[in-house]
Amino acid sequence: MLKKIEKIINYIEEYFIFGSLLLMVLIVFLNVIGRFIFNFSFSWSEEAARYLMIWATFIAASLGVKKGAHITLDILTIYLPEKMNRIVRAISYILSMVYCILILFIGIPFIMDMATKGQLSPALQMPIHFVYLSIIVGTVLMFIRYIFLFIDDIIHMNKIEKSEILAD
Repeated sequence: MLKKIEKIINYIEEYFIFGSLLLMVLIVFLNVIGRFIFNFSFSWSEEAARYLMIWATFIAASLGVKKGAHITLDILTIYLPEKMNRIVRAISYILSMVYCILILFIGIPFIMDMATKGQLSPALQMPIHFVYLSIIVGTVLMFIRYIFLFIDDIIHMNKIEKSEILAD
């Protein structure tokens, strides 16, 4: 069940990142063509590209958790036995989940406050809280990823314990 959910999240994240980066390149390319060939540029292109990049970045942060691409301090875990290594990683996942919860507790009221103020972006005239919502969405996805990693380590830790018992 968890693998199926993880597969769906992978699919959504990868296609969202690909689509937003492709759209960003297309918008900037069309604006450059328009500016140099037709002496016309879209007033909203830079802002749209920036917001697409922001969304892609926060969604990619979740994918980075899955792929182990975030900065880690692995000097300690290199010299530890596998079981202890998994315990250290599990603690790391718990701390990361606490960090995600902290971001959510701070971010959600902030975004709700921004939504009530009704501020619009300058060029696109879209609600500005939509841009900040990317932080919440990315953080929720990272939290889910850390849960999956934590559960995976617990399952493998139990398998290691069982194999050690059988070996004795």
